[in-house]
Amino acid sequence: MKKKTVFVIPGYRHRITQKPYRKLAKMLKKEGYSPILISIPWKQTTISENTKLFLNKYKKIHARKKYILGFSFGAMIALLASTKIRTSGLVLCSLSPYFKEDMKKITRIKSPAVTPKRREDFSRLHAKTLAKQIKAGQIRMLYGEKEEKVLINRVLKTYTDISAKNKYLIPIQNTEHNIGDIRYLRTIDQVARQLH
Repeated sequence: MKKKTVFVIPGYRHRITQKPYRKLAKMLKKEGYSPILISIPWKQTTISENTKLFLNKYKKIHARKKYILGFSFGAMIALLASTKIRTSGLVLCSLSPYFKEDMKKITRIKSPAVTPKRREDFSRLHAKTLAKQIKAGQIRMLYGEKEEKVLINRVLKTYTDISAKNKYLIPIQNTEHNIGDIRYLRTIDQVARQLH
């Protein structure tokens, strides 16, 4: 049985073979984790469907400690999954602002990410309710200080709504919505060292 496993869920349309995720896996290995990169079929799927797929993979892995790390849409999947299963730690990187509460603000957004099917799914995901249902021993929320205001607001609101005691909010200076940014990767590395 593995001691520490970390599941890494990439952002929208990102592939686990891309450089930032390969770098991330290498870093996590160095810190004593067994990283499992989760491939998400983004085409014509919803966050809820992606979460079900992830949970199937999660339940098949046996480890003493299991952590979930997600970026952007991947962070939404990680958050949703952590309301359904108990996990040692949850690392939400740049949580996407696509929850029920955000839908009014993003109705004008013309984005390939917001298909009618996905929009319907988003409108059923109530961030405040979900935040209170997280079953993680420790929670870390990261975001780049140069990200879109709507994303930063979502991160801050969700952080406030999380009732768990062991939670930390970590802003990354001079960083945009880019997990490949060396500052972002270094911050994740520091977080990985602090999780227990």
